[in-house]
Amino acid sequence: MDQAHKAFGVRFLAALLGVGGLFGIGLGLYMGYQYLQQHWVFIFLVAAFVAVFAWSTLTGARLWRGDARGWKWAIILLIAQIPVLTVPGFSYEFYTGLAIKLLGGNVQNNFAMGFGTSINVYLDVRINDLIYGVNLFAFGAAIYLLYKKPNSVLQLRRRAPVTAV
Repeated sequence: MDQAHKAFGVRFLAALLGVGGLFGIGLGLYMGYQYLQQHWVFIFLVAAFVAVFAWSTLTGARLWRGDARGWKWAIILLIAQIPVLTVPGFSYEFYTGLAIKLLGGNVQNNFAMGFGTSINVYLDVRINDLIYGVNLFAFGAAIYLLYKKPNSVLQLRRRAPVTAV
């Protein structure tokens, strides 16, 4: 299955990573401009967020072409999008393209969807809530890419001949 990168699902995920990354870059630059008017130190946060979304865009393009690095980094980016976590003093959420979140803890809705792009990393003593959850879409997409990846262990086991002893 050397044409795995041409599968519709792989191309769809590549497009979500790429387009979500582009939206993230635009949003990061727009928000960064506003933050930089307050204080110059925000340049480091803006640069970090824009770098993550640029990485997503590059990864989406590489996955679209079927590059081995695209497969590897797409899986890593999708795994980074799985957790949704807020504990006292810390909050983390990240997605590009699409999020289908199953949440628990101090939330109004246990199910949420997001389309677009988001990165949320806070370190603040004013955060008191406990929220935990998973991005089901990112979880499923990472499993799908692991399954479709050329020469994956799952494919090699499936194609291996059965021998009787």
